Amino acid sequence: MNPDSIVTLQVQFDQLVQIHPEEAALEFWFARDLQAPLGYARWENFMTAIQRAIDSCKTTGYDPEHHFRGVTKMVPLGSGAERPVEDFMLTREHVQNNHSVREMLGQRGIKAENLPPEEDIKKLERRVKAEEKKIESKSGRIPKD
Repeated sequence: MNPDSIVTLQVQFDQLVQIHPEEAALEFWFARDLQAPLGYARWENFMTAIQRAIDSCKTTGYDPEHHFRGVTKMVPLGSGAERPVEDFMLTREHVQNNHSVREMLGQRGIKAENLPPEEDIKKLERRVKAEEKKIESKSGRIPKD
């Protein structure tokens, strides 16, 4: 990713940051606000990424409730009425991790939105395993005693 893109994203993220009303030190973002800047065209695709991040958070021993809070927001309709939509409050840790993962996938030629939902996990797992094998074959091994 080039430096100009990073600066542009940083400015966008800074404009979208929210401060929790009950905990002034807690910065968060609404997932729907970050969907487009992170390159997700569809909410369903972004939900898949959020669910993976939640699963990863659980796997690493962190409490997902500290970083992913499901909320319902009211959005205006063209008629002037409002309707509820599902959203998430995301902490800085999720946003930085998601950006890093997307950058790594992009460097490997993978664009998450181009993968059908049923294939994306399997395809990513295969690519990651292939990359791990390449790295392992290039690196030296610790000799056994």
